[in-house]
Amino acid sequence: MVTGHYLIGKTVYVFGDDGALTKTITRAKSKRATSAGKGTKTYTLIGMSTDEIIEKLGPLFTADQRKTGVLASVSMAQFILESWYGRSELALMANNCFGMKTTLSGNTWSGSKWDGKSVYKKQTKEEYTPGVKTTIVAIFRKYASIEDSIADHSAYLLGARDGTSLRYAGLKGCTSYRRAARIIKNGGYATDSTYVQQLCSIIKNLKLTRFDAKA
Repeated sequence: MVTGHYLIGKTVYVFGDDGALTKTITRAKSKRATSAGKGTKTYTLIGMSTDEIIEKLGPLFTADQRKTGVLASVSMAQFILESWYGRSELALMANNCFGMKTTLSGNTWSGSKWDGKSVYKKQTKEEYTPGVKTTIVAIFRKYASIEDSIADHSAYLLGARDGTSLRYAGLKGCTSYRRAARIIKNGGYATDSTYVQQLCSIIKNLKLTRFDAKA
């Protein structure tokens, strides 16, 4: 299935999850749309190979782990899976690399890098019943940079609550990517029934543990 984006000349063709063409944007337009503020923009990934993207962004995830204690390999696998290496429509148009919606289970958390007002709307598929995907229109957060997207994602994982309890308790400082992936899934982060297996496969196949910060 065609998904994500393709660069032909100076034009980026953005495809949705169903393979339908959703937008065409020029590189210049993409740059203007995401150039506010400092940090790495998703438009800089246009034309790069997946290996080049991993090497370019890997140190960002290592730095985030050193600040937050969220394992770099797991966050990076989520980035790859959820944003197609930062080249999905949502990533390109909003620097949103983790599918972070404006509201997440009614939670608020400290350390958010979202400005509270910039948004991007798009269709998405959710798996509320195992094996059955439902299409909905969701409102997502729009960030100034990839770094802000990573930071807000980690802040959410560490601060989101289920009642009075942390939703992802035990994630901070966890050094096992398999255990960390299970904590994230069990906390209700993803509706996909194969989410843990997908993350672990990405980490193993791409050797992402090399970006994990060493004690």
